[in-house]
Amino acid sequence: MLNSDIPTMRIHMQENDQKRDAGLTEPDTLEMFKNLSYGPYGIENTFDIYYPKGTDKCLPTIINIHGGGFFYGDKELYRFYTMYLATQGFAVVNFNYRLAPDHHYPAPLEDTNALINWLIEHGRSYYIDLDRLFLVGDSAGGQLVEQYATLTSNSAYAQKFSFEIAAVQFKAIALNCGAYFIGKNSAINQDFPFYFGETITSALKSQFPVESYITANFPPAFIATSTHDFLKEIASPFADLLQSKGVETVFRLYANPDYTELGHVFHLNQKSELAKQCNNDEMAFFNRFI
Repeated sequence: MLNSDIPTMRIHMQENDQKRDAGLTEPDTLEMFKNLSYGPYGIENTFDIYYPKGTDKCLPTIINIHGGGFFYGDKELYRFYTMYLATQGFAVVNFNYRLAPDHHYPAPLEDTNALINWLIEHGRSYYIDLDRLFLVGDSAGGQLVEQYATLTSNSAYAQKFSFEIAAVQFKAIALNCGAYFIGKNSAINQDFPFYFGETITSALKSQFPVESYITANFPPAFIATSTHDFLKEIASPFADLLQSKGVETVFRLYANPDYTELGHVFHLNQKSELAKQCNNDEMAFFNRFI
């Protein structure tokens, strides 16, 4: 995909997301803190925190890394999904990060790290429990969850990066329709040149494929995909790889009862009972590690 295609892609993707969310309303059962700032990059470094009203002690906390091919998406398009997670008894962090092509790799990882450092310093004021911390992500966000979880669980891998990784560990993660195995069979910038740039340095090349750096210390993982997810074929092999490393892993392939189309990032559709089932399955998985 060329940089010139990105504005058109963003318009089409936003139209589909707005259609998906049309008519939804924010729940009145949550405390919401919106448009907080965790870094110097304006709106791209803003975030929201949600948790149930009446909360008086720190809650297990979910950080969501949104998808969008590294060039699209923001917290507003994920608010109904992440607010639902918060209604299930979690504090939830829903954040923006810098997007390609204006910002290249590893900007989203740097931003995720900056957000977590902010939470380390200020999170208790918002009932964030960093000892019960979980990550979720989908599509490109799933890849970012995979990579950041590898950074926090393998110190040798973390040393390959120019920024110091926040001192946290994740109890578990959930990856939905993720973009795994970047750089395994081709140049890392083949599919995402707008993200990685045209020139691949030896230092950058050494950071991929991420899967080669996953160890048994990687957090327990729930891997979800669907019958018509265009990334479906890499989900099961990724789950198998985690299991081969000794990582506790659950793999789920979701399907409509009549096998009609169930597409990429289906779990975001808050009007869908199957999306609710997937999200509840993941919350039940997280609850095992609280």
